[in-house]
Amino acid sequence: MTFSPQIPHWGDANNQFSKKLYKYHSWLLETGIKNGIISNKNPQFVWDEFIIHSLYFGKIINELDQTFDSVYDLGTGGGIPGIPVAITNPKNQFSLVDISESRVFELQRLKNILNLNNVEIMQKDARSVISNNNLYISRCYISSKDALESIKKNKNTIYIVSSNGEKIEHDKNMFHVKQENFTINSTDIRHIDVITVR
Repeated sequence: MTFSPQIPHWGDANNQFSKKLYKYHSWLLETGIKNGIISNKNPQFVWDEFIIHSLYFGKIINELDQTFDSVYDLGTGGGIPGIPVAITNPKNQFSLVDISESRVFELQRLKNILNLNNVEIMQKDARSVISNNNLYISRCYISSKDALESIKKNKNTIYIVSSNGEKIEHDKNMFHVKQENFTINSTDIRHIDVITVR
């Protein structure tokens, strides 16, 4: 399989950040796989599923047109989606949260390699940082159903989370749920739920 690191048309504005995105991609393939941060995948899979999927989180954040003190990536693992979003949104502050000491150590090194001054790495239980008036993103840490349960007491909170595209039952007086669909390449559809506590 040949590797074609393309950015979809909806992400054209991110072309200016391509050098750092490629560097992060290389880090995932080398340090990420070597240290068990991600499983052994081919370069195209890593680009499409980790980089491009993450960029769509950034697109959604930009479309919210709101200001947040910090964006929290919960259960960030190898910095997915937080690192690509932080690379392409240098004016926003990002807190990458993971409970694993070894992942946090490698992410701190990555932050220095990429010179990401808008990123803070935190070794914490992700649920401990959820509070009012914040924006949270998560690719694999939590399901939309669990996110609804976790944030229902936190007013003015937005959670952007990967989903399988299924409709989720929710109290429309308490939550607003918008389901986004996007194409990674010409055939693969992915889903992200944007959950807002009313």
